[in-house]
Amino acid sequence: MSAKSNFSKIHRVVSLVLLLLIALSSFPASIQAAASESFIVQGSSISAVADAVTASGGQITSQLAIINGVAAYLTPAARAQLEDHPAITAITPNANVAASGLTAKKVKFPSADFPEASGADYVWQQGITGSGITIAVVDSGLAAFNPLVKDTANQNRLLGWVDFVQNRNKPIDPNGHGTHITSIMLNSQKGADGSYNGVAPDANLVAVRVLNKNGRGTYEKVIQGIQWVVDHKDEYNIKIMNLSLTGEVLSPYWADPLNQAVMNAWANGITVITCAGNEGPSPVSISVPGNNPYVITVGAFTDAYTPTDWQDDYLASFSGAGPTLDAFVKPDLVAPGAHMVAMMSNASYISKEHEANWFTGTKYYEMAGTSQAAAVATGVAALMYQQNPNLTPDEMKYRLMITAMPWIEGDVPVEEARAAYSVFQQGAGRINAPDAVFAVEGVQGAANQGLDIWADMNGDAHYQGFAYYDEDEGVYRIDGIDESINDGYVVWDGGLGLWSGGLGLWSGGLGLWSGGLGLWSGGLGLWSGGLGLWSGGLGLWSGGLGLWSGGFGLWSGGMGLWSGSATDWNELTDNPSAEMPAKDELFSSQSMEFSATQSMEYPDFSDHFNNAETGTGPWVEED
Repeated sequence: MSAKSNFSKIHRVVSLVLLLLIALSSFPASIQAAASESFIVQGSSISAVADAVTASGGQITSQLAIINGVAAYLTPAARAQLEDHPAITAITPNANVAASGLTAKKVKFPSADFPEASGADYVWQQGITGSGITIAVVDSGLAAFNPLVKDTANQNRLLGWVDFVQNRNKPIDPNGHGTHITSIMLNSQKGADGSYNGVAPDANLVAVRVLNKNGRGTYEKVIQGIQWVVDHKDEYNIKIMNLSLTGEVLSPYWADPLNQAVMNAWANGITVITCAGNEGPSPVSISVPGNNPYVITVGAFTDAYTPTDWQDDYLASFSGAGPTLDAFVKPDLVAPGAHMVAMMSNASYISKEHEANWFTGTKYYEMAGTSQAAAVATGVAALMYQQNPNLTPDEMKYRLMITAMPWIEGDVPVEEARAAYSVFQQGAGRINAPDAVFAVEGVQGAANQGLDIWADMNGDAHYQGFAYYDEDEGVYRIDGIDESINDGYVVWDGGLGLWSGGLGLWSGGLGLWSGGLGLWSGGLGLWSGGLGLWSGGLGLWSGGLGLWSGGFGLWSGGMGLWSGSATDWNELTDNPSAEMPAKDELFSSQSMEFSATQSMEYPDFSDHFNNAETGTGPWVEED
């Protein structure tokens, strides 16, 4: 039997609700009255799925070609019939999505400081403002304020709009979240300090509405939005897609329909940037879709209202931390995400519910969250693409990470310093726009080496990382790392880190940016000694490796491990003693391979997930 056939059998028993911190959107009353529920049904082809659903008596609400599926209302009898249909590979409850939770503290300095904190202002001085590069924002919509729909020359740059919630022809954003993060990315208005209030003020925009007035939606709507972006990427020159959505991880990344759509966008040349989530500072708190190993996942730090003084910066306590339950190191890097000043309608839900600090008499509001940090990284990516238009998503990710600057102790010599935060908290370090945009030497490379995204999407192979929890020591580690170097970086006890109010240094970088302390210890954006191993030999997917077992995640304990696949850690690498990669191989992904030819059975989680509670997500206080 072929690998594809085995995988289809495996998937037929998978029924997952990947909960993204939100409640279901409203459905037509006529449908709600029936004894049916909304599902995403996937199979060998969209036509085969549609025929099977129709034959079962299901009511199709949309076609989701990007994942070979449809969204449909099914009765219990229809679902049972489809589970035995040879063309059906997965039936997934239509899970819920929402804007990432966020809030703000009392305003101190009413100016948008994040361009300075990220180095975008330095890039502007060289004539790079994101011109000609299109960002797709898949969120709650857009309030069409002039600085958002016009560039610095007052020319229209809103190239496309689509509303999957109300089918409105003109841009709207009853919630406000989508407008706020869009403003961070590309606001062309200058603030009181004379600087633009957006990172890439001349970037183009397409706005895709998938969340309702309350910031809520479903997988169906988000997948429709992603598919629209993929279908129109060439028409609008869409290089980047921002997905500031978060949710609890209840399955491996590859089994989630939303993650499958995200992977499709990445494979089709769109750089996907998402947030780490606001469930930090605890370990293993990265949310969906930030747990996807391919995409760029962004955590948040605060500049403590002093954007040009880096010594008092620190990681925001709400920022989601890794590793993921699939054992990958996340986040990939951190960006400004506190006291973020950006535009939003005064009539929006967030404004009316007082979930943001309002600058009286203006359209500006102050918030904090990893959604905002992801928006900064999205703007920086637009600057990078203007300077380097032929970058692939993997190359974009590599450049962002290799030029990032890890946070280390500042009161000892650099060569003796320890990391102030672990790699599971700060990833590769602080975003560094000037080096990411202009560096020539040492930045050629591609992330996600060792991962075959097409094989992953086709079900021929799946991957997991090398992070694990050492129960004896009570710390998180990365298998194969020489722990005598980078002390405090690759071994983490789950605490907040060494920073306790003293001085710290952002170490690394290529030396193009002198906006900070300018102490470069690694030469390539790495902490002294190099990170070591983020990647290595391939092994077999187990699902029980390190983090799904041992008390972490819903797939441990009573839910069980992957049937027939629990193996010893050392048996999961082809060559555990293999030589560690050089620095230029650093950000090739930490990967282990699962062959679909393995005989594996998956537990049925449908009852468990159907009982999961939904909510609007954590509201965070800026530190």
